[in-house]
Amino acid sequence: MIRARSAALAILGSLGVSCQAIAESSCLYIDQHGVVSQARSVSSVPSEYRGRAVCKDTSPDEIADPHDLKLGSEARSATFGTDLGHVTMRWTRPIERCFSSPPSRAVGEAIKAVNRALKSGRFSADIKRAQREWSLAFTDKSTAFAQFPVALTLGQHPGFMIPPSQIYIITDFIAPNCTGAKVGDELLAQVLLHEMGHVIEYLLLGESQTLFDRERSEGFASWFEQYAAEYSQVIPSGSVKRYYDELARDALRNGAAGFQGTPADYARAALPFQAVVRKKGIVALMDVYRRIRDEHVDWTEAILKATGWNRATLERESRAAASIE
Repeated sequence: MIRARSAALAILGSLGVSCQAIAESSCLYIDQHGVVSQARSVSSVPSEYRGRAVCKDTSPDEIADPHDLKLGSEARSATFGTDLGHVTMRWTRPIERCFSSPPSRAVGEAIKAVNRALKSGRFSADIKRAQREWSLAFTDKSTAFAQFPVALTLGQHPGFMIPPSQIYIITDFIAPNCTGAKVGDELLAQVLLHEMGHVIEYLLLGESQTLFDRERSEGFASWFEQYAAEYSQVIPSGSVKRYYDELARDALRNGAAGFQGTPADYARAALPFQAVVRKKGIVALMDVYRRIRDEHVDWTEAILKATGWNRATLERESRAAASIE
């Protein structure tokens, strides 16, 4: 779940960039050494850093609905029904060449995987049956830079979700060479499952949306991505979990702390969810979210209450979930 204005401030804060610095120059960017530099305009930013440039007065504060994005004369659209609700989506014709199948097929396959995943375990009945109005847009990075807040393009994240079920995909950050290779299809499927995981968590939280915690939110979506990937006909079995486990092991061995939004942070945040499901099952995970909703406790406290673990046990089980004893 993303709130554009607060997310932008969070990213600028993590870079150590002050509002005064922005006022004194038109654009800021990060070079290969991690140094924040200034430029008068986006055209003055070295081309290799433009994807990470922040330019004042050029970034919108709000995100248009998928059906309102300006995609140009080559825009395509599709609408279709699924077991999880009605889908409307838009993309551009050049994007079709970046993958081996049309975006509409990729979305349909991802929703089928999510549906199979939800029906396979003891998810709450309302989550299994909930009908959603899915709205998606596939854009290239030039569209993203022009029409999305900088917080969503600065880190080159390939997708994001706006509640309750609007999903935006930036295809250049998935298939940068646009070769139509199979690996692009697999990565796209992963991104879609991750963003659909955010939709599932939004439903689980119900009226407790004010308890937003980015680490919890990305942890759940990263766990759900791994879980649902096992029901995908596009993603090789076990590949997503192996990817996350490797990242998590590196993060834990290096003593990483805090959540800065790196891939390793996503992997590490998913471990408590993996641990709960691994030892207690999906039903315990549903109890975690019930406690967040009803008792207004944070997610760590909810996990401890739902499992009967103490913090040391949670840490041990989380490490075991990534094959770290």
